[in-house]
Amino acid sequence: MIRAASRADTGQITGLYRKLYEGDEGLTFYRSVANPVRFMAASKVFVAIESGRIVGFCWCVYYEHIRNKGSGYIEELFVERRYRRSGIGSALVREGLRFLKREGAIVVFVFTGSHSTAAKRFYRAVGFRRMKSPVFVMAPLRA
Repeated sequence: MIRAASRADTGQITGLYRKLYEGDEGLTFYRSVANPVRFMAASKVFVAIESGRIVGFCWCVYYEHIRNKGSGYIEELFVERRYRRSGIGSALVREGLRFLKREGAIVVFVFTGSHSTAAKRFYRAVGFRRMKSPVFVMAPLRA
C-alpha cells in the first residue's frame, strides 16, 4: 500500500533514510542536514507499507524558488533491498509524480550518482530520460 506519510511515520522514515546513506561517509553532512523529518512540511513524502511497516519512501519537493518555472524534484527514493523489483519503487514514483503535477510541475528532475547504474536503469524504466550526468528528467508530465 502506498500513502502519504504522516508525522507518526517520521521515525521509520528516518531509519530508512539512514540506511540509504549507510557506508557513504562522504555524505554525512548532507544526511544530517537533509533529514526528511525536517522537510516534511515543505514537501511530500510517500511511503510503501508491507506487513504493517514502512519498507520504502519517495520524498518529493516542489521548491518555492523555482515554483514559477514548473520544476519539481524527486529528492530521495528508497526501497529496502528485499522489496526491490516488486513494483514498489515504481508505485512510489508514480504517486510522487501525481503530487508534483497537482502542484503545477511540468518537468520533474531526479539526480543520481554517476556510479549508480541500477538507479539510472530504474529511472529510465519509469519514464525519465537522461539530460546530462547525473541529471535525469521527465518532461513534460502527461495528463
